[in-house]
Amino acid sequence: MNYENFVKRDDAYKKFVKQRKLVIDSVQKGNFADVFSNLCADALEGDSVAEDCVAYFFNKGISNILQPNYEFYMFWQILAGANGNEFALEKIEFFLNSALEQIVEDTELVANAMRKQKMDASNALMVISNMLCEAIIDHLNFDAVDFVKVKDEPSLYSTEKNRPFVDALNAGLVDVVNFLAQ
Repeated sequence: MNYENFVKRDDAYKKFVKQRKLVIDSVQKGNFADVFSNLCADALEGDSVAEDCVAYFFNKGISNILQPNYEFYMFWQILAGANGNEFALEKIEFFLNSALEQIVEDTELVANAMRKQKMDASNALMVISNMLCEAIIDHLNFDAVDFVKVKDEPSLYSTEKNRPFVDALNAGLVDVVNFLAQ
């Protein structure tokens, strides 16, 4: 994705807060299903802020309404990053950290990438993080529609549930390094 098409951090944050408030308020108003369905529809259409907001609710859950689901959270958070949401990329940075370190430590690779990919010191981390998220999504081969189905049972973090994401990150790292080295 071209950096010019990213959703800037402050814009993404403001829209995220607004969407989150709509969903939280919908619980009190009794129309959660409609509001959350609309948010999921926007996410399925590629709205990276909606994807980030869906990730938030699958991470936190909503008491007696929506159970936390780690796999759903990770999928939507990574997809929001892949679609250029800087606020989402900021939140997923810890997960991406090992791959980012490997890339950034190779100063020759970074210098080459900055020349060829029109990156500079101010956006390189976001661009590389975005590339990693795109590669992860490519390697996961998940259908987004499967990741909006509300489940009755919580699905919390475990190393077993995280393994597909780590494997996709490791495979994606190779793709990104090869791309940047071209």
